[in-house]
Amino acid sequence: MFEDAEVDRDGRLLVRCADVPEELADLSKPECLRAVLRHLRDAAGVRGVVLVHDRERSYGPRAMATLDALLAVARLLEQFAQRAPAPEFAGFTAREAEAVCAKCEFRPDGMFSALQDGILADPAAFLVALREVAAAIEAYEQEGCGACIAASVQDLRILLEELSRTEGS
Repeated sequence: MFEDAEVDRDGRLLVRCADVPEELADLSKPECLRAVLRHLRDAAGVRGVVLVHDRERSYGPRAMATLDALLAVARLLEQFAQRAPAPEFAGFTAREAEAVCAKCEFRPDGMFSALQDGILADPAAFLVALREVAAAIEAYEQEGCGACIAASVQDLRILLEELSRTEGS
C-alpha cells in the first residue's frame, strides 16, 4: 500500500493511492501517514504532498512543516536507540549483565525504537506512550541500572525540549 510515489519537478511528493480505499488516502490515517513519512525520509527538497486517488488531496507548507517536525523527532529517537545500555551490576559477568539488559523494558534500542515507530504511525498515540514511558521510568528503581536510566531520562528531556521547540514553530 502507498508504495508508488515520486517527487515531481515542482518538488511535490506524489503518492498514488489507487490500491487503497479512498477514505484511507488521508494523512490523518496511520497507514497513510506512515507511508508518506517513509517516502519523505528518502526524499530531499519536498515542498508538498499530493495523494492521488480518484481525486487528489494536496498538502502544502503547513502540513510539510508538521511532517518535517515528525521526521526530526523520529531521527532523534533513532539516535537515542543507538545508545548501548550502561549496566553497573556488581559481581555480574558481562554476559550476565547483557542477559539482564536484554529483558529490560527500558533498554534504549527497544524503548526508543518503539517510540519512533509510534510517532511515525500515530502521533497522538505517541504522546500517550511517551507519558507512559516517562511515568514508568521515573518509578524504576532496579539496582545497577542507575547510569542507564539517568541517560534515558536525559534523552527524554532532550526529546521533550525538541517537541516543545517544534510545537512553537
